[in-house]
Amino acid sequence: MKLTPFHERTLPLNRMQMWFNWDRHIVPDTYAGFAAELKATREGVSMGDMSPLSKYEIRGPDALRFVDRLVTRNVATIAAGQAFYSPWTDERGKVVGDGLVFRLAPDVFRVSADPQQEWFAVQADGLEVGIEDVTDGFGLLAIQGPRSRQVMDSLTKGSWSDLTFSRIRTATVAGAELLVARQGFTGELGYEMWVPADAGADVWDAVTSAGAPFGITAAGEHAIDVARVEAGLLIVGADYTGAGPDRPGSVIDLSPEHEASPYELGMDAFVDLDAEAFVGRDALRAELASGGPRRRLTGVEIDRDRVLALHAADGQVPSIPDRVWWYPLDLTHDGRPVGWASSVTWAPSVPALVGFGHVDADVGGPGTELVVRWTLHGGDDQVPARVVELPFLELRRSL
Repeated sequence: MKLTPFHERTLPLNRMQMWFNWDRHIVPDTYAGFAAELKATREGVSMGDMSPLSKYEIRGPDALRFVDRLVTRNVATIAAGQAFYSPWTDERGKVVGDGLVFRLAPDVFRVSADPQQEWFAVQADGLEVGIEDVTDGFGLLAIQGPRSRQVMDSLTKGSWSDLTFSRIRTATVAGAELLVARQGFTGELGYEMWVPADAGADVWDAVTSAGAPFGITAAGEHAIDVARVEAGLLIVGADYTGAGPDRPGSVIDLSPEHEASPYELGMDAFVDLDAEAFVGRDALRAELASGGPRRRLTGVEIDRDRVLALHAADGQVPSIPDRVWWYPLDLTHDGRPVGWASSVTWAPSVPALVGFGHVDADVGGPGTELVVRWTLHGGDDQVPARVVELPFLELRRSL
């Protein structure tokens, strides 16, 4: 396992010595208590180590042609200095992966996502483009929460009020030049900083100092994972199986059954069928022409009282999962199988026991009554649930 550029600073802060295995790295899972770390993200400001995300730099005469071939968005509309989210699909229209694409110059891009080296290499065939894995060259530090802008203002001695959502700029912190994006994986106002690896400790110290008056709190992967579920954000592995050849960044077993199109994952807004011909475009057009996706992504709210009663009846301490459950739980409607729930967790900010529903299109309406096959207590029981709208809470990241 590798250590991130911030490990020298996160190690002494991790009082619980709980670590999370993320791809080839380890990061703190919980520093002192995930509930307090999540609360800081929602009500104040937190800082989280997102460095294990794979990072690729794409440059060369055919860089734009490559990205056009890859993503489901219209790249021609994306100006330099802008970041955008996109999935990318295979020839069948199934999602291979998804992530952020940064356009730094007309022919220079960066991508942060799950590992994609093999898939990118296949799509670059015949093009004059270089793709470099720069994962180890940068730490990724996320500053998230309603007070994150105040921290950035203090950190840089300037104003960040004019940087709108998904725009990027550079900043000098602790003598290091950083790429900063108005982005995040929590649904809150926030910023992600690409930090040169050798400046990790110094930048961490500078952010800690600038954030102290605002109560900045280090947030571990546990809190970040729950935050992204509350915000309705999916991850490959837990919520769908990537259709490409690369090894996943997660450590769970994946099933081809959970491959999905962008439309099945609620990514409709990120597909432009009038864009340059990208891999999978014809398959996605055919999917819509044939009546649309067979499944739809929904929110699912699960009866927590029933779950507590099941645990108590089995002689266990009554509890509900405060971690995000990364394995699917079967869903039924009127006794027939209709799909599964993913990323089930207690969401303190809602508050409710929630997950993502991947259900047959005809039962995806809000209020539809479902049943979850509940196996998380060691038994095999049926728990009532209902379809709700996503996201589970109001997103403030673009305000």
